[in-house]
Amino acid sequence: MADLMPEIQSDPAPEPIAEQPKHRRSHRRFILLAVLVVVFDQITKVILRQTIELGDKEWLAEFFAFSHIANDGGAFGIFGGQNTVLAVSAVVAIGVVAIYYFFPPMDHWLIRSGLALILGGAIGNLLDRIYQGHVTDFIDFIHFPAFNVADAAINVGVAAIVIALLFSDLIKRNPRSP
Repeated sequence: MADLMPEIQSDPAPEPIAEQPKHRRSHRRFILLAVLVVVFDQITKVILRQTIELGDKEWLAEFFAFSHIANDGGAFGIFGGQNTVLAVSAVVAIGVVAIYYFFPPMDHWLIRSGLALILGGAIGNLLDRIYQGHVTDFIDFIHFPAFNVADAAINVGVAAIVIALLFSDLIKRNPRSP
C-alpha cells in the first residue's frame, strides 16, 4: 500500500541567507602609491646628485631650474640645522599617518590617497636625512623656495585631504570608492 500512495515531497529547507561580506578596503593601492612616491623621489634625487654639483643650477627656462641644494632644515629651509629633530618629527608624522589610515574619521579614497602621498613623501625625505644628513631639494622656480618630489607629494596629499574634508557632506552622499 505504501507503493500506491504518492510520495509527498517537502520543500527543502531554505538555505540561510548569507551575510554580505563587509567591505574590506584593499591596502594594496595605499602601499603602492606610497612606494611609488618614495621610489620616484629617491631616483630623481640620485640622478640630480650625479649630474649637478652641490650649489650649481641648470636653467631649463627663465623661470625654472634644477638646483642642487642640501637643505638641513624643514620646508622652505625653516629650522635649519635641526636635522635630528626633523628626522624624529618625520617618524612621528609617519606614525600619525598610519593611525589616521587605520582609524579614519571618514573613509574615502581621496583621503586614503592623500595619506599615501604624505606617507611616501615623509619616508622619502626621512631617507635623505638618514643617509645624506640633509634633504636634497632641486625643483627651483624663481621667487619660490626649492623643493623635491617628496615635498610635492606631501603638499598634494594635504590638499587632497583638505578637499575631502571640505566636501565631506557631498562625499558621504556619494560614497563610491575606486
